[in-house]
Amino acid sequence: MPLTPEQLAKIAQKDAALPAALKRNATTNYYEGYFFITLNTRNYAPILSFITGRPDAPDDAPDAPACEYTELGRKVMAVWQTVPRFHPQVEIIAAEAMPDHFHGLLRLLPGNRKHLGHLVGSFMGGCTHGYWDTLGIDWRKDRAERLAKGAHALPPDRDRDHTCSFRGPSLFVRGYNDMEAVTPEQVQTKLRYIREQARRALIKGTLRDRFLVHRSCTARGWTLDTIRRGLRADRFYAHNPDRLEHILRSLLPRIPMLPAIVSASPTASSSASPSASPSASPSVSPSASPSASPSASSSASSSASSSASSPKPLLSYVGCSSLLSAERKLPLVCHRSDAPFFERQRDAVLRAAREGAVIVSAFVSPKEREIGRLLLMEQLPVIEVCDNGFGDRYKPSGKSFYACAENRLVQISPWNYEYCPDLAVNREVCLVMNELARVIAGVGDGWWKE
Repeated sequence: MPLTPEQLAKIAQKDAALPAALKRNATTNYYEGYFFITLNTRNYAPILSFITGRPDAPDDAPDAPACEYTELGRKVMAVWQTVPRFHPQVEIIAAEAMPDHFHGLLRLLPGNRKHLGHLVGSFMGGCTHGYWDTLGIDWRKDRAERLAKGAHALPPDRDRDHTCSFRGPSLFVRGYNDMEAVTPEQVQTKLRYIREQARRALIKGTLRDRFLVHRSCTARGWTLDTIRRGLRADRFYAHNPDRLEHILRSLLPRIPMLPAIVSASPTASSSASPSASPSASPSVSPSASPSASPSASSSASSSASSSASSPKPLLSYVGCSSLLSAERKLPLVCHRSDAPFFERQRDAVLRAAREGAVIVSAFVSPKEREIGRLLLMEQLPVIEVCDNGFGDRYKPSGKSFYACAENRLVQISPWNYEYCPDLAVNREVCLVMNELARVIAGVGDGWWKE
């Protein structure tokens, strides 16, 4: 029986409520190509596997990190292997059943006529049937009766909105995350990611504090006036104050803010007003209220009996907090005007890092990224200013993950988290991130010229 308009509207409403990461990209061809999919178990229940081994063991060692599948996990992996039998235009490449989620890499061959969502839905249905088997739900008998008597002769087996089953609970949450791998290099990256899942899970579980997302943190000197100063580094905005304020207002929705409060005493007023001086190296610390923030410095007039603090931008970070309080931190910003002197700048940055300085940078420009790769290669300490906030289950990727585990990396962000696979980094965002790098370091970005 076809769905009624009311049912279709209800499904559309539920689709709109899905997290952005589980929505499809309208520009992607979901009928052909390589796709990396992720499915999460309901309530992130760790029922598919458990991790064994030592995080520092070699890959070929007996105690190397590995996923030991539960009975249900083995059923899920077996269903994955059967996908090409029902869908010949699908080539399965790799998969891993982590305790609370599943990763799969597949290829939709030329000539495939079934949408990726249809294939993933069939796989999820097969896994849920395996889940029901472990729960003792006799779904086969019910299906046989429906085939023999007709679906209309029995009570409905799902809700009227066709979004859940009355037979039993689903194994995975509704929806899935997909990422298209376009180039062979991206395919190899996803294969490495799947192979390293067990080791990364052990490292993250052992060093949980190093991968904890610290939110609502303040830093001495990080204020709205400081952000304005960063935008004024662009000569266009320096000579167009109205345009500068317009750009700042457009950025405010992305910036987490501590609301302004009214202080009733000179002491509280003093502690709530941060210093905007970039010469003072800030310490980043959590802040539940401005008056309790240990990183705020006193700069307000003590003669006032009552005053209001301005809204204060907040930061979030992941990694070793000791790097943020290091005695010597230096910013890395590669300006186009300094391009002829890049080798000199690169050598000065590497030399300072080898001598113990912590390098702070957004690593946006190709030159900055080149220096960043050298810093990671030599295992030197880095504070990376990120162009997006951190999701609840965020962890650094690739080499950054291991640098974070070894206390060589902190990732810090002045932005709210926004899911966007192709998040654009414009000129204004770069100016703000570069200013944060200078504030954290406490010195100007031309130090290497001295």
